[in-house]
Amino acid sequence: MNPFGQRPPALRRPDRFSLRQASMWIMAKWFEQFMRGTSHATGGTELAEFGAFEPNLAEVIVLGQGDDFVFSKWGAALGKLCGGDHRGHRLSVFPQPSRGQLRRICVRAAAAQVPKASHATWAVDGQIWQCAMLALPTAGNELSATRLLLALLFEPHPMFTASLRYDGERHTGAAGTAAAQTIFPNP
Repeated sequence: MNPFGQRPPALRRPDRFSLRQASMWIMAKWFEQFMRGTSHATGGTELAEFGAFEPNLAEVIVLGQGDDFVFSKWGAALGKLCGGDHRGHRLSVFPQPSRGQLRRICVRAAAAQVPKASHATWAVDGQIWQCAMLALPTAGNELSATRLLLALLFEPHPMFTASLRYDGERHTGAAGTAAAQTIFPNP
């Protein structure tokens, strides 16, 4: 008998295809707006143009060339990971982990004046999420971006089943996992 045939299969890296596909679609839509010049002319971004992804988007005003950020528009789905509606709030008052992760990507996009993307895994309210974050400049001056379109896409992490929750140091079954459904449309 071959001992190699009895080995357990190798662990596969989690597939981020749906997050990658959604991120690419948002980038394409942003680029289309950028080429038309609509966001630069009006000084803002029309989130409704992003269709099903509108709840995952926010418009960010850059303060002091990246010292802090204020959210002038806030998508409804963002509150699930960021602790509620933060329209009109500064990023510096957000709870962790959203504050650190979003600040990092916003600072990079504002300073470089080019789109930035990042992936992260967050544990929020006992659930493990894989997140894709995009910060897309929509207005700026010669020093830095003055406004950003922020996209926070998330779905339950594939390494954890929908029936598992992380509570402290143990895993427990979750009652009512309907809240953990993804926000993305079918590709």
